[in-house]
Amino acid sequence: MKCRLLFPLLLLFFFSPVASAEETVPQVAVIDPYLDLHSGPGRGYPIIRVVKEGEWVSIHKRKNRWFLISTRQGETGWVARDQLERTLNPQGEQTTIKAPNWRDFSQRSWELAMMAGDLDGSRAMEISALYFMTQNLGLEANYGIGLGTFFTSEVVGLAIQHQPFPRWRVAPYFSLGGGVMQIKPKATLVKSERRQEGYASATMGLRTYLSQRFVLRLQYKEYVLFNSDQNNEEIIEWKIGFAAFF
Repeated sequence: MKCRLLFPLLLLFFFSPVASAEETVPQVAVIDPYLDLHSGPGRGYPIIRVVKEGEWVSIHKRKNRWFLISTRQGETGWVARDQLERTLNPQGEQTTIKAPNWRDFSQRSWELAMMAGDLDGSRAMEISALYFMTQNLGLEANYGIGLGTFFTSEVVGLAIQHQPFPRWRVAPYFSLGGGVMQIKPKATLVKSERRQEGYASATMGLRTYLSQRFVLRLQYKEYVLFNSDQNNEEIIEWKIGFAAFF
């Protein structure tokens, strides 16, 4: 079985640097009679504390229209954007919330991608959802289709993705995964049975932050199909596409 990416990717997974925490944390003062702290980023989460007028809070993280803050007593919670905009910065100016930017990108939790390219000579399309467990490691689920002259294929899989340099503007990433590929011959052209095979995959790619919530991704993937006749098959795929982060 050939898998040219497998060994170098294993080295990267185990010996890559870990992103370091840094950056100045913005602080604002509450000017409303109170500021509601929720236990999660949404109005469905219960209010766990009320911050009173005149108290200072630190802003740590953004998730869509919600912000993770902490009080000077060390309590943390999520605040809605409309309430946070009614605070003052240390210069006494009203807090303004900018559109999502590079800082939000580096702190993202989710990434939804749509890509297109070539799967072993077939036109290929893929959608995927990636959840970042840490700044370096994420779990990605994907569904793809290949449209060839004689066959169509469907691919469903899971992969562990590693990005060794999450704060680079143009950053490489690597994945190891597995799943199922179903190959369906076009009945009018080929008389053959459809088949479903398990696979292992190794991926390397590049992503670059574009603006607001959008990212450009380019990736190359090697599949090894575990055929039931013991003759494993190697398939090459490349894709390019866009992703949105949250």
